Amino acid sequence: MTVTDFSSALHAAFEAPDPREAVNRIKNVVAHELSQTDTRATVKKTDFFNHSFAPDLVLSWPNERERFVFLKSDTRPAVLRDDVEAIRKHDPIVFALDPVDENALGADEYAGASRDDDTLLADSRGMEVLIQSRYSEPVVGLASSAVLQGGRGLLTEREAAVMASSVADGFSGAQRLDSGATAAAVAQISGHFDQRRTSRLLRFLGAVWVGSGGAASNFPGEQDVAGDLDGTALEFLMELPPIDDFEFWRRIGRPLTLEAISRLNLEDDSENLQYLVGSNLDILHARACRIIEHQQELGEDENSGFRWKLEREMLCLRGPRSTTYFAGKVDELKVEAQEGDGISLQELLRRAEQRRTPISELELATPTRTVSYATVNRDDVSHDEELLKLSKTFSSTAYVQTAVASLFGSRPLVCDFPNRTGKGRTAAKFPLGTFAPVALSLLTSLTTEERQALDNLTQHYSEEQRQPALFEIGEIRNDRASVEAQPGHISAQGEIKP
Repeated sequence: MTVTDFSSALHAAFEAPDPREAVNRIKNVVAHELSQTDTRATVKKTDFFNHSFAPDLVLSWPNERERFVFLKSDTRPAVLRDDVEAIRKHDPIVFALDPVDENALGADEYAGASRDDDTLLADSRGMEVLIQSRYSEPVVGLASSAVLQGGRGLLTEREAAVMASSVADGFSGAQRLDSGATAAAVAQISGHFDQRRTSRLLRFLGAVWVGSGGAASNFPGEQDVAGDLDGTALEFLMELPPIDDFEFWRRIGRPLTLEAISRLNLEDDSENLQYLVGSNLDILHARACRIIEHQQELGEDENSGFRWKLEREMLCLRGPRSTTYFAGKVDELKVEAQEGDGISLQELLRRAEQRRTPISELELATPTRTVSYATVNRDDVSHDEELLKLSKTFSSTAYVQTAVASLFGSRPLVCDFPNRTGKGRTAAKFPLGTFAPVALSLLTSLTTEERQALDNLTQHYSEEQRQPALFEIGEIRNDRASVEAQPGHISAQGEIKP
């Protein structure tokens, strides 16, 4: 809705013959305007209108305090000044239905940071500038959201234009380590937002500054920008045009956790989400995963690889035939398992060999018997002659129910094949760079193309983290080979249960 559209809609609302209907229409028009300014806001209408102390609208957000909105049709400075003084203790938004002059309250001090309250006086033209700026400069959306939550001072057309330009230039400046442009944005933010939103926006710019290679100590401004990005700032960063810079995302992501990313509210699997996760596969740890098979969606590329997504408040990896959900705990896997049979011993050994994953123990089951098999030292049993001989004594109905893979030489990953669920034993957690490819390789049957797609997905992690893990696995196998050369090298423990 443009300024002209808003004015026309507002004029039409005032012309409604029934006064109650006119009030309702006016509130609907303004509520739509506010929703366009911050799409995350919930706007609730009250039963009051143009009241001295009761708000006309109430804005709310998850985990944020509500903010009252008072609609004012009389914008004469003397009247507006009295209205604002009566309600300023609530730190409200005073929304003028007509354009407001730069000095509408008759006091220049209202426009600056010298006032001791966080009241925002805005008109439709100021809001429309922010709304339109979001389309050309998406990063302005972070500022427009902050305006409704904690904006202060005046928000006229000129003020909004300066704010939008400053925030956009500040973001670009922080990426280029341009201290002048960044300092101008810091000054603009510090004068137009309450303390919490000021801290949030400056942390955002500070994170971009550091992510672009700048030193935190050189960030312009005296504000303390230490601290992690909050969810709102990180969501806006995800929604910006793609930033194909590995080091940038690596610096941005170092303080993050799997839980922090899982709480983000994203509508799609943005390219920036791929960069963020892909650049930080070594520090994003999970303890559990669950694989759900699915059919190809209508219009989906049949040759598509794997992409990181957020579903059901979980980070997941969607592939051509399945989606793998990751969580910090088993009970945080908010998706029901697809019950099925286990897999044959031969299939398990084939899958383990493809990624050279050591199997330290496993459990075979028939409809009437269960056998648990492990070595005394819990080393790799996947090539034991005793195990192969034992499996031949079972009928074709024998399936592997569980197996324990050894990651990094010592961390046990328990694979439940009927449920396609993997979890760390006790408190063991795994970096996604290892967890994702190993879990998918063991719990599902991957094609050559899918294995290549997984390797491509974890290419940055492979170069920096996974190679040492493979070397460690190689050392385990070498140690096992040297032990096998000695007589009586293994002691198998098998327990048969009726």
